[in-house]
Amino acid sequence: MRNKRKSISLLGWIIGALLLIYLGVFCYLNLCKYAQHVDSDIAAEALLAREIWVEKDITPNDWISSTERRIIGMPTVAAVFYGITGSMQTAAGITCVLLGAILLGIFYFFLRKLSLSRPASITALLVLCALPINGFRNEGQMVPFVALLLFLFAEYYVFHGIFLFFNILFYLKLKENRQMTRKTFLEWLVLFVAAVLLNCGGQRCLQVIILPLLVVEVIALFMESGHLRQKLPGGRYLATAYVGSLVLAFLVSCLYGGRGDYAVYLLQPGEAVEKLLLGVPAALLENFGLVGNAKVGSFASLMQLLVWVFLILLGYGLWYVFRKNTESTDRQKDALTILLASVGVTAFIIGITSAEAAHYYFFMAWFAAAVLVAVMVDHMSEGQPVFAGLILTAVALFAVLNLKYTYCEAATTQDNLKEYQEVADYLTEAGIDYGYAEFWDAERICLITDGRVTMGHSYTMASLSGYWWLTSMKWYPPTLPKEMRTAYVVRTEMREAFEQQFPEGEAPILEYENEKLAVYVGDRNYVEL
Repeated sequence: MRNKRKSISLLGWIIGALLLIYLGVFCYLNLCKYAQHVDSDIAAEALLAREIWVEKDITPNDWISSTERRIIGMPTVAAVFYGITGSMQTAAGITCVLLGAILLGIFYFFLRKLSLSRPASITALLVLCALPINGFRNEGQMVPFVALLLFLFAEYYVFHGIFLFFNILFYLKLKENRQMTRKTFLEWLVLFVAAVLLNCGGQRCLQVIILPLLVVEVIALFMESGHLRQKLPGGRYLATAYVGSLVLAFLVSCLYGGRGDYAVYLLQPGEAVEKLLLGVPAALLENFGLVGNAKVGSFASLMQLLVWVFLILLGYGLWYVFRKNTESTDRQKDALTILLASVGVTAFIIGITSAEAAHYYFFMAWFAAAVLVAVMVDHMSEGQPVFAGLILTAVALFAVLNLKYTYCEAATTQDNLKEYQEVADYLTEAGIDYGYAEFWDAERICLITDGRVTMGHSYTMASLSGYWWLTSMKWYPPTLPKEMRTAYVVRTEMREAFEQQFPEGEAPILEYENEKLAVYVGDRNYVEL
């Protein structure tokens, strides 16, 4: 038994070392490889940070948002670092390192508050960092989308993760202590204000935090009251009141009007059933990196097969925690229940509506998976040390393999966006300050030049007109003059369509072309919002 404990202790040190390696890789990618991995959605976050600093306004009036107009987000913090460094790339990189570290620190705090051991908690952190694979969505993307959501380049949902952990802990505290103190009131107030601010930026907070808590609390009250036949102590309703205050926070945020005009419709019954049974499970599996399209026997197929093994382990973990293991505390089970409810509520909402069944909407599943692994490691280390050792070994092995599978290439690439870099270099050397391209090209080029060239975008370069999506009104006439030197960056396959929209002899002149992009330059700005 002593030798087994020593083995688990050694594995714990290996897990810790691997976690440090992953943190180092994330820091390096954020600070040194931003321009190699940026796409236009990611670039828009850094561009917004610049606008926030320049306009000295958290929500600049000239900025055209997408489906949400956030008050709290990565750009809000990055704006401060832009003011210090003057570089969008550096500001975004520093911010992602800082916020990613805060997320992991709070997740570790969350796990320890669930009475999980230090080795188990560190294992959960490594699961969150090292196990996501694939999940590619955009052209040129080399890292899993889950990593983009939480640790790299954009960190779209890092504040949602932080807020989720604090909310679960506070809800469980009220449910257990059933008393109001001054400290509790102040914590409640801070979380309420944070909920209002986070909800102002869209409905994701409602979907992944508030509604799951509401569902869990309603079911808990129903069960604890003996199906509403018994009266509960008054203090028990403090937790209910807190969940109600989160719903109120969402309603208050609706007054802000920060959500874009993005219509979502209920599906017909047949469509909903098909989506719930096929589309949603497929998206959830893709969230874990199962995308297929890998030749059996290849390295990619090995990694995906290991993910299947991991999912089987999670299935066993659910049975172990909720059915077999009597040592799991109520707090651990309640926390897992809320995280699983977050996944379930998201699945239901996406399943019955026209919202896209995108894999990245299920990022909370990774939190649940990490907590589940931590609970198993913690409780099995005493009663089933061999199985606990196998779990630790498997996590460590997968982490090593994923360094090779994903992050070696991501960290060493020099030409991931070669064609865009060439265009950016040409525009900079030619002294061109403003230009236009389609969205997926425009923001990316702007960020690669680190703002030396400002790129607005047209919905299509075959018919020039401003595209109201993640851009600034300052980058178009009438704010800009119509008579000015302007670049138009066009996909090579769109060259003929671009030229045909101009009268003969009036088209901008083709000045540069590579395998993917062509740069036209003229003395007139044709794009208007």
